[in-house]
Amino acid sequence: MKMSRDLAVFRRRIVVVSAVLVALCTAACMTLLAVPLINADMTMRRHMLEEFSNQPFDVERTGAGIEAHGTSGLIVAGADISWCRVAVDESDKMLAVECGGAAAVDRLSESGATQLVRLRDEVGSQPFSFDGRRWIGLWQPLGAQDGAVTVSNGNVAAVEAAPTGRRVYTFLDVTPHGEYVASLILRCISSGAVIVLCATAVAAFATTRSLRPVRETRERERKFVLSASHELKTPLMAITSACDVLEAEAAISSDVSGDLSIGDASVGVDSPSRWLGIIREASDEMARSISDMLRSLDGGV
Repeated sequence: MKMSRDLAVFRRRIVVVSAVLVALCTAACMTLLAVPLINADMTMRRHMLEEFSNQPFDVERTGAGIEAHGTSGLIVAGADISWCRVAVDESDKMLAVECGGAAAVDRLSESGATQLVRLRDEVGSQPFSFDGRRWIGLWQPLGAQDGAVTVSNGNVAAVEAAPTGRRVYTFLDVTPHGEYVASLILRCISSGAVIVLCATAVAAFATTRSLRPVRETRERERKFVLSASHELKTPLMAITSACDVLEAEAAISSDVSGDLSIGDASVGVDSPSRWLGIIREASDEMARSISDMLRSLDGGV
């Protein structure tokens, strides 16, 4: 059964509004779910940076290139973890550098290490870019490791040992965090699109079923009007035909009366002609009403 134009427009509006509302709600829910996950991942990496920074750093062994189980004793768990530690003196001259992990630079140059230190001093605890990757870093006075610093909130809380001017910078590669964020956003968008499409299909199906009684009622109304119009047009045509015959006979009688000059013609002819005119006018008005009703009915289909 074909749906009328106005019902089709009404259904389309309901489906569009439902899709927009579902999309907004889905976006809000995905944001509420994704933001804590993103923050938790960065917090985990900052905790890892704290653990790395609190490990002892042997400048002499590192500067000599001794690799006996790692000069810092760091045990890295995770295929995407890369780190770097740089020791500098009071004049920011590099004393030793140690790197490790998945994407670390095995032979970090002195200029590269110096640039890492300079960028960390400029941005503080915020992530920064170096050599095409993202890093976070913190520093401690050399010899003040072993749990002396806590930076879970991004700030140095306390240093138990007195600063000597020589510092150890610890850097952690957080490029995988950006990849994790991009992957999470892509998954949220894909899941949201599927949810919106399914919700739109459900809304279209439910709206169509809800409007089915209205459509059936209008179809019955249309059939009734068509049937009533047909039933009215049949006697109307008979009345119109009878008026045509009576008008023709009245015209003939008028001509005959005029020729024979019998009595007052106005009494015999004008009076029937007047009533015929009334009948003709009423039948024409009814015919116009039926035509208008049929046209309006056809326009709503």
